[in-house]
Amino acid sequence: MFDISPHSAYTIRNHMLCANEAPVPFERSPNQSGDFAPRGIILHDTAGRLEKGNAVNWFLKPEAKASAHLTIERDGSVTQQVAFNRRAWHAGKSCYSGEEGVNAFAFGIEMVNLGRCNKLRDGSIQPWFKGDYRDGTDGLHFAFAASRAHGKGWWLDYTAAQIRTVTAIAQSLIEKYQLSFIAGHWEIAPGRKIDPNPLFPLEPLRNALLGAKGEQGGPIVIADANLRRWPSYADNVIRVLEKGTPLTIIRSGHYKPLGHAELWHLVDAGDQQGWVNGTLIDLD
Repeated sequence: MFDISPHSAYTIRNHMLCANEAPVPFERSPNQSGDFAPRGIILHDTAGRLEKGNAVNWFLKPEAKASAHLTIERDGSVTQQVAFNRRAWHAGKSCYSGEEGVNAFAFGIEMVNLGRCNKLRDGSIQPWFKGDYRDGTDGLHFAFAASRAHGKGWWLDYTAAQIRTVTAIAQSLIEKYQLSFIAGHWEIAPGRKIDPNPLFPLEPLRNALLGAKGEQGGPIVIADANLRRWPSYADNVIRVLEKGTPLTIIRSGHYKPLGHAELWHLVDAGDQQGWVNGTLIDLD
Protein backbone atom coordinates (compact mmCIF):
# COMPACT_ATOMS: atom_id res chain seq x y z
CA MET A 1 0.00 0.00 0.00
CA PHE A 2 2.79 2.43 0.87
CA ASP A 3 5.45 3.25 -1.68
CA ILE A 4 8.39 4.38 0.45
CA SER A 5 11.01 5.68 -1.94
CA PRO A 6 14.29 7.38 -1.00
CA HIS A 7 13.56 9.93 -3.73
CA SER A 8 10.11 11.37 -3.14
CA ALA A 9 8.50 13.48 -5.85
CA TYR A 10 8.01 16.12 -3.14
CA THR A 11 10.77 18.35 -1.81
CA ILE A 12 10.76 21.33 0.53
CA ARG A 13 12.45 24.65 -0.25
CA ASN A 14 12.26 27.67 2.04
CA HIS A 15 9.45 25.98 3.97
CA MET A 16 7.35 25.54 0.82
CA LEU A 17 6.32 22.25 -0.78
CA CYS A 18 7.53 21.49 -4.29
CA ALA A 19 6.38 18.71 -6.61
CA ASN A 20 8.96 17.64 -9.20
CA GLU A 21 10.99 20.76 -8.33
CA ALA A 22 8.06 23.18 -8.95
CA PRO A 23 6.15 24.83 -6.08
CA VAL A 24 2.69 23.38 -5.49
CA PRO A 25 -0.24 25.84 -5.62
CA PHE A 26 -0.15 28.20 -2.65
CA GLU A 27 -3.29 29.95 -1.38
CA ARG A 28 -2.30 31.79 1.78
CA SER A 29 -4.75 31.45 4.64
CA PRO A 30 -5.09 34.43 6.99
CA ASN A 31 -5.66 31.99 9.84
CA GLN A 32 -2.13 31.35 11.04
CA SER A 33 0.51 32.53 13.48
CA GLY A 34 4.20 32.19 14.28
CA ASP A 35 6.05 30.50 17.16
CA PHE A 36 6.12 27.05 15.56
CA ALA A 37 8.47 24.16 16.36
CA PRO A 38 7.28 21.10 14.40
CA ARG A 39 7.73 17.60 15.80
CA GLY A 40 4.95 15.70 14.07
CA ILE A 41 2.01 15.53 11.70
CA ILE A 42 -1.73 15.52 12.43
CA LEU A 43 -4.03 14.06 9.77
CA HIS A 44 -7.57 15.38 9.29
CA ASP A 45 -10.70 14.95 7.20
CA THR A 46 -12.24 18.08 5.74
CA ALA A 47 -15.71 16.67 6.59
CA GLY A 48 -17.24 18.80 3.84
CA ARG A 49 -18.24 18.76 0.21
CA LEU A 50 -16.07 16.89 -2.24
CA GLU A 51 -15.87 19.55 -4.96
CA LYS A 52 -12.26 20.44 -5.63
CA GLY A 53 -11.21 23.65 -3.89
CA ASN A 54 -14.10 23.69 -1.41
CA ALA A 55 -11.92 23.22 1.69
CA VAL A 56 -9.14 25.46 0.35
CA ASN A 57 -11.63 28.28 -0.22
CA TRP A 58 -13.03 27.89 3.28
CA PHE A 59 -9.56 28.26 4.82
CA LEU A 60 -9.14 31.52 2.89
CA LYS A 61 -11.92 33.13 4.94
CA PRO A 62 -11.00 34.87 8.21
CA GLU A 63 -14.32 33.77 9.72
CA ALA A 64 -13.24 30.13 9.37
CA LYS A 65 -10.71 30.68 12.18
CA ALA A 66 -9.07 27.48 10.94
CA SER A 67 -6.43 26.42 8.45
CA ALA A 68 -4.08 23.60 7.52
CA HIS A 69 -0.62 23.53 6.07
CA LEU A 70 -1.82 21.32 3.23
CA THR A 71 -5.10 20.09 1.73
CA ILE A 72 -5.10 16.92 -0.37
CA GLU A 73 -7.92 16.55 -2.88
CA ARG A 74 -9.56 13.29 -3.95
CA ASP A 75 -7.42 13.24 -7.10
CA GLY A 76 -4.24 13.48 -5.03
CA SER A 77 -3.47 17.08 -5.90
CA VAL A 78 -2.29 19.30 -3.07
CA THR A 79 -2.56 22.96 -2.11
CA GLN A 80 -0.42 24.63 0.55
CA GLN A 81 -1.94 27.43 2.62
CA VAL A 82 0.51 27.91 5.49
CA ALA A 83 4.31 27.87 5.15
CA PHE A 84 6.05 25.12 7.07
CA ASN A 85 7.70 27.57 9.46
CA ARG A 86 4.32 28.95 10.53
CA ARG A 87 1.62 27.61 12.83
CA ALA A 88 -1.64 26.52 11.17
CA TRP A 89 -4.89 26.44 13.17
CA HIS A 90 -6.01 22.86 12.68
CA ALA A 91 -5.99 20.99 15.98
CA GLY A 92 -8.07 23.17 18.33
CA LYS A 93 -8.17 22.03 21.94
CA SER A 94 -5.79 19.09 21.85
CA CYS A 95 -3.17 17.11 23.72
CA TYR A 96 -0.41 14.78 22.56
CA SER A 97 1.59 12.69 25.06
CA GLY A 98 0.57 15.01 27.87
CA GLU A 99 1.44 18.21 25.99
CA GLU A 100 -1.45 20.52 25.18
CA GLY A 101 -1.84 22.89 22.22
CA VAL A 102 -0.78 20.61 19.37
CA ASN A 103 -0.92 23.44 16.81
CA ALA A 104 2.37 24.64 18.29
CA PHE A 105 4.31 21.52 17.33
CA ALA A 106 2.55 19.62 14.53
CA PHE A 107 1.80 20.12 10.86
CA GLY A 108 -1.82 19.87 9.81
CA ILE A 109 -2.74 17.92 6.68
CA GLU A 110 -6.36 17.83 5.52
CA MET A 111 -7.74 15.09 3.29
CA VAL A 112 -10.95 15.77 1.38
CA ASN A 113 -13.56 13.38 2.76
CA LEU A 114 -17.17 13.54 3.90
CA GLY A 115 -16.79 12.48 7.50
CA ARG A 116 -19.35 10.24 9.19
CA CYS A 117 -22.47 9.55 7.11
CA ASN A 118 -25.85 7.88 7.57
CA LYS A 119 -27.45 5.43 5.16
CA LEU A 120 -31.09 6.21 4.41
CA ARG A 121 -33.90 3.80 3.53
CA ASP A 122 -33.61 4.59 -0.17
CA GLY A 123 -29.96 3.50 -0.10
CA SER A 124 -28.54 6.99 -0.35
CA ILE A 125 -25.72 7.99 1.94
CA GLN A 126 -25.98 11.35 3.65
CA PRO A 127 -23.28 13.38 5.43
CA TRP A 128 -24.01 16.07 7.98
CA PHE A 129 -24.68 18.72 5.33
CA LYS A 130 -27.49 16.61 3.76
CA GLY A 131 -25.78 15.88 0.45
CA ASP A 132 -27.00 12.85 -1.48
CA TYR A 133 -24.33 10.25 -2.33
CA ARG A 134 -24.54 6.59 -3.40
CA ASP A 135 -22.07 3.76 -3.11
CA GLY A 136 -20.46 2.97 -6.45
CA THR A 137 -21.62 6.22 -8.08
CA ASP A 138 -19.07 8.72 -9.40
CA GLY A 139 -16.25 6.47 -8.23
CA LEU A 140 -17.26 6.75 -4.58
CA HIS A 141 -17.10 3.74 -2.29
CA PHE A 142 -18.56 3.59 1.20
CA ALA A 143 -18.34 1.04 4.00
CA PHE A 144 -19.97 0.62 7.37
CA ALA A 145 -17.47 0.62 10.23
CA ALA A 146 -17.50 1.08 13.98
CA SER A 147 -14.75 1.72 16.48
CA ARG A 148 -14.46 2.93 20.04
CA ALA A 149 -12.94 6.20 18.88
CA HIS A 150 -15.23 6.84 15.91
CA GLY A 151 -18.55 5.31 16.84
CA LYS A 152 -20.76 3.72 14.18
CA GLY A 153 -21.37 5.08 10.72
CA TRP A 154 -20.97 4.86 6.99
CA TRP A 155 -17.64 6.17 5.77
CA LEU A 156 -16.22 7.21 2.42
CA ASP A 157 -12.95 5.53 1.52
CA TYR A 158 -9.75 7.39 0.60
CA THR A 159 -8.53 7.25 -2.95
CA ALA A 160 -5.26 5.57 -3.85
CA ALA A 161 -4.08 8.96 -5.12
CA GLN A 162 -4.75 10.58 -1.73
CA ILE A 163 -2.86 7.88 0.15
CA ARG A 164 0.10 8.09 -2.25
CA THR A 165 0.26 11.86 -1.82
CA VAL A 166 -0.06 11.73 1.97
CA THR A 167 2.67 9.09 2.15
CA ALA A 168 5.12 10.95 -0.07
CA ILE A 169 4.58 14.33 1.59
CA ALA A 170 4.77 12.90 5.12
CA GLN A 171 8.01 11.18 4.19
CA SER A 172 9.49 14.47 2.97
CA LEU A 173 8.32 16.37 6.06
CA ILE A 174 9.73 13.72 8.40
CA GLU A 175 13.13 13.81 6.70
CA LYS A 176 13.30 17.61 6.42
CA TYR A 177 12.15 18.49 9.93
CA GLN A 178 13.21 15.32 11.80
CA LEU A 179 9.65 14.57 12.91
CA SER A 180 8.87 11.80 15.36
CA PHE A 181 5.13 11.18 15.20
CA ILE A 182 2.05 10.98 13.00
CA ALA A 183 -1.37 11.07 14.66
CA GLY A 184 -5.00 11.37 13.72
CA HIS A 185 -7.10 14.27 14.95
CA TRP A 186 -9.20 11.79 16.94
CA GLU A 187 -6.10 10.73 18.89
CA ILE A 188 -5.27 14.24 20.11
CA ALA A 189 -8.88 15.31 20.73
CA PRO A 190 -10.64 12.09 21.82
CA GLY A 191 -14.38 12.39 22.24
CA ARG A 192 -14.38 15.68 20.34
CA LYS A 193 -13.04 14.64 16.92
CA ILE A 194 -13.33 11.43 14.87
CA ASP A 195 -11.12 12.17 11.87
CA PRO A 196 -9.58 10.73 9.87
CA ASN A 197 -12.26 8.10 9.53
CA PRO A 198 -11.70 4.42 10.45
CA LEU A 199 -11.08 3.44 6.80
CA PHE A 200 -7.81 5.38 6.73
CA PRO A 201 -4.77 3.08 7.25
CA LEU A 202 -3.21 5.19 9.98
CA GLU A 203 -1.24 2.52 11.82
CA PRO A 204 0.28 1.00 8.64
CA LEU A 205 1.28 4.50 7.53
CA ARG A 206 2.98 5.17 10.87
CA ASN A 207 4.80 1.87 10.77
CA ALA A 208 5.95 2.39 7.19
CA LEU A 209 7.30 5.92 7.75
CA LEU A 210 8.45 5.89 11.37
CA GLY A 211 8.89 2.33 12.50
CA ALA A 212 10.43 2.22 15.96
CA LYS A 213 11.20 5.96 15.86
CA GLY A 214 7.64 7.05 16.52
CA GLU A 215 6.62 8.65 19.76
CA GLN A 216 3.39 6.63 19.70
CA GLY A 217 3.72 4.09 22.48
CA GLY A 218 6.78 5.82 23.98
CA PRO A 219 5.54 5.81 27.60
CA ILE A 220 5.37 2.32 29.10
CA VAL A 221 4.00 0.71 32.25
CA ILE A 222 6.91 -0.01 34.63
CA ALA A 223 4.96 -2.40 36.88
CA ASP A 224 1.64 -4.20 36.58
CA ALA A 225 -0.92 -1.42 36.86
CA ASN A 226 -4.68 -1.10 37.09
CA LEU A 227 -6.33 0.76 34.21
CA ARG A 228 -9.20 2.63 35.90
CA ARG A 229 -12.34 4.38 34.71
CA TRP A 230 -11.45 7.50 36.66
CA PRO A 231 -8.49 8.65 38.82
CA SER A 232 -9.35 7.00 42.13
CA TYR A 233 -8.87 3.73 44.02
CA ALA A 234 -12.59 2.89 44.06
CA ASP A 235 -13.92 -0.31 42.50
CA ASN A 236 -13.47 0.96 38.95
CA VAL A 237 -10.75 -1.23 37.44
CA ILE A 238 -11.15 -1.87 33.70
CA ARG A 239 -8.27 -4.34 33.42
CA VAL A 240 -4.68 -4.91 34.52
CA LEU A 241 -1.89 -3.56 32.29
CA GLU A 242 1.19 -5.75 32.25
CA LYS A 243 4.66 -4.35 32.80
CA GLY A 244 6.04 -3.01 29.50
CA THR A 245 2.64 -2.17 27.99
CA PRO A 246 3.08 0.79 25.60
CA LEU A 247 0.76 3.74 26.15
CA THR A 248 -0.27 7.00 24.56
CA ILE A 249 -0.93 9.74 27.13
CA ILE A 250 -4.03 11.76 26.28
CA ARG A 251 -3.95 14.19 29.20
CA SER A 252 -2.67 14.43 32.76
CA GLY A 253 -3.79 15.97 36.02
CA HIS A 254 -3.36 16.01 39.78
CA TYR A 255 -6.14 14.42 41.86
CA LYS A 256 -6.65 13.63 45.57
CA PRO A 257 -8.17 10.13 45.90
CA LEU A 258 -6.37 9.68 49.25
CA GLY A 259 -6.50 13.30 50.40
CA HIS A 260 -3.18 14.38 48.90
CA ALA A 261 -2.42 15.38 45.30
CA GLU A 262 -1.25 12.60 42.98
CA LEU A 263 -0.36 12.74 39.29
CA TRP A 264 -2.63 10.61 37.11
CA HIS A 265 -2.62 10.08 33.35
CA LEU A 266 -5.54 9.38 31.03
CA VAL A 267 -3.99 6.89 28.61
CA ASP A 268 -4.78 4.91 25.49
CA ALA A 269 -3.55 1.34 25.87
CA GLY A 270 -4.20 0.46 22.25
CA ASP A 271 -7.69 -0.96 22.67
CA GLN A 272 -8.98 0.88 25.73
CA GLN A 273 -8.68 4.22 27.45
CA GLY A 274 -8.48 4.76 31.18
CA TRP A 275 -6.56 6.31 34.06
CA VAL A 276 -3.24 5.13 35.52
CA ASN A 277 -1.35 6.47 38.53
CA GLY A 278 1.64 8.51 37.37
CA THR A 279 4.13 6.57 39.50
CA LEU A 280 3.47 3.48 37.37
CA ILE A 281 4.43 5.01 34.00
CA ASP A 282 7.89 5.64 32.58
CA LEU A 283 7.62 8.72 30.34
CA ASP A 284 11.07 8.42 28.73
